[in-house]
Amino acid sequence: MSSKRFCHNCGAEVEEGIKFCSKCGARLDQTETTQSQTFSTTGKNYTGTPRGGEKKAIEHITTGYNVAFEQPMVFLPPIISGVLGAIVSYGLYNFGMGDTLSTILGLAISMFSFILNFASIDISRDAYYKQPLDLMDSISYVTSRFFIFLLAAIFGGLLSITIVLIPVVLFMFVIMVLDETGIMDAFQKAISVLRSDLVDVLLIIILSIVASLIISYVPIVSTLLNAVINVIIGIAFIDIYATHKTR
Repeated sequence: MSSKRFCHNCGAEVEEGIKFCSKCGARLDQTETTQSQTFSTTGKNYTGTPRGGEKKAIEHITTGYNVAFEQPMVFLPPIISGVLGAIVSYGLYNFGMGDTLSTILGLAISMFSFILNFASIDISRDAYYKQPLDLMDSISYVTSRFFIFLLAAIFGGLLSITIVLIPVVLFMFVIMVLDETGIMDAFQKAISVLRSDLVDVLLIIILSIVASLIISYVPIVSTLLNAVINVIIGIAFIDIYATHKTR
């Protein structure tokens, strides 16, 4: 029996120490080993190809919608973040706390919301690749890379000043999580994605902006609906990148 390590999802040989398959993106058990023959004799036809192969903008969005509602737990991070954001927006002072304590709690809530935003990408990746979802595991993963994500957010904020680089920033964040790579590598890959899929990406962003503007007029549940849209768009971006990698 071979001692080599293989992905349980697509059968590709994987290196020791990595958390996700470099071919299909599946989360790996660090102790997982199997024989290479397992995947050549079972008739498993999964090859790491993204859901549905080549797609246009609306098909990427449809994939995002289907994946999200197949596993609704993906909505949990942005919903929690939205609730915490509302608490900060309306002010902690209304809870009768002093200025210092309110400031400290506000910073803590903002930091946790930041973690949840990246955790949302991680749990969406798991949903996309049909892996078990575990919010605490996703939070733990983001926490382990907290400082690099913080630097990426600062770098992304500077790039976003130009407006035209916002799509690059969005994909940079997605790629950093999907490929577990660094800022500059993710930035270069994001540019590559935009070069080949710019029209579809821009259409998806425009549709999301229009949807958010419409939702802003919906009373009470607008925050919840925005969370739903953000998750669907996030998974659509994952689908675009996964498709891009197979070309």
